[in-house]
Amino acid sequence: MRRLLLGLVLLSVAAVAAAGSSDGGASFTPLLDLRVRQEVLDGVFHFDPVEPDRNWIRVRTRAGLRFDAGQHRLEIRFNNAHRHVFTPDDTEFDWDELILDRGFWRWQSSSEIAVTFGRQDIIWPGGFLMLEGHPYDGSRSIYHDAVRFQATGDDFALDLALIHNQKYDPFVIAGDADKRLTDADETGGVLRLVHGRWAWSLLVKGDDDPDEVLPPLTTWTAAGRRDGTVGESGKWHLELATQYQNGIVESAYTTTDPGRHGFALAGEGSATVPLGAKWTLEAGGFYYSGQGDSMRPFRVPWGRWPKWSELYIYTLIGESTPGRVHVAAWENIAAPLVMFRRPLGDHFSARAGAQYLLAPATSWEARGLLTQVELKTDLPHGFTGHLLWEMLVPGAYHDGRHGLPPLTDTVHFLRWQVMWTL
Repeated sequence: MRRLLLGLVLLSVAAVAAAGSSDGGASFTPLLDLRVRQEVLDGVFHFDPVEPDRNWIRVRTRAGLRFDAGQHRLEIRFNNAHRHVFTPDDTEFDWDELILDRGFWRWQSSSEIAVTFGRQDIIWPGGFLMLEGHPYDGSRSIYHDAVRFQATGDDFALDLALIHNQKYDPFVIAGDADKRLTDADETGGVLRLVHGRWAWSLLVKGDDDPDEVLPPLTTWTAAGRRDGTVGESGKWHLELATQYQNGIVESAYTTTDPGRHGFALAGEGSATVPLGAKWTLEAGGFYYSGQGDSMRPFRVPWGRWPKWSELYIYTLIGESTPGRVHVAAWENIAAPLVMFRRPLGDHFSARAGAQYLLAPATSWEARGLLTQVELKTDLPHGFTGHLLWEMLVPGAYHDGRHGLPPLTDTVHFLRWQVMWTL
């Protein structure tokens, strides 16, 4: 695999260089950014009998180069993200890995057709089903190893990609090559068609765990999304997904035999409307099915990033059982949500909101009340930052009756972050 990727990089360099020579024009753009964040998790690791708290600083450095020549683009970017752990205090320091975070060649015909080959980020609006390629690496990267074809017109867009992500990165430049990135080797294809305010998507994904911790699973996910407007400046959207599963999907909250085949459902939507001159209100909700009489736990294809909560993705680790995914496993979870936003001057903005988390399978028990408050800044010279606080008051679902580690005390997540981009 390393030789293949290296060969593709060399071929891409040669192709782009030839294109630059033929039209006499080429440009180089340096890529550099630094992100520093500290995260304090107070009681969130409730399933750890020794130390339920976590406190660490994460430092991520990314550096690379973009080479444009005519219709061709070559982009190479390297990435290192390491942690300085304060709690637990017996954690040994590790520089982690130096990886290839982006390595792709793109050919684009004017603005209508583009073909991208290699290690790249693939993000669909909202990220509900398609964004995160590696939920286990702590937001170090989100890349997919893929071939992607995109076409756009006056009132339509097509996005097609073939993806193969491995559980362990086959192209680690330095450091530990045994870091888990996801639950299994993933092979699949995704298709998204946009016409006007409608978007239709199909995602086919096969999971094959080389460690045989998870059984093989194939999912077919079909979804539709509708975007609209509210009044003069408001907006709304709704996205619904149905999923057919072929394979065993274990559940943390039932002893029922799941069988080999079944269906699952998920959906999300919200409306955002202005309140006066500065305030805006967002109201909506989300739903992921769990194991019920006629339903299976929804297995999110590539949308397990912390879309709904930074805190709760860690709490979900406590629901892990043998043969089941856990980090950011959005299944058997639903919630109505409300969020208020407003700018604070030219460079700051704030938001505050709440979600009432529920467990649909099988009696809609309360997972708890989750509140979020965030202050964001966008400063000159490439600096951005935020301060985020989340708090969960757990509900009856977490009282231990389901055979899971009990979570009865209020828990907190606090993060500050500063990022500089060249």
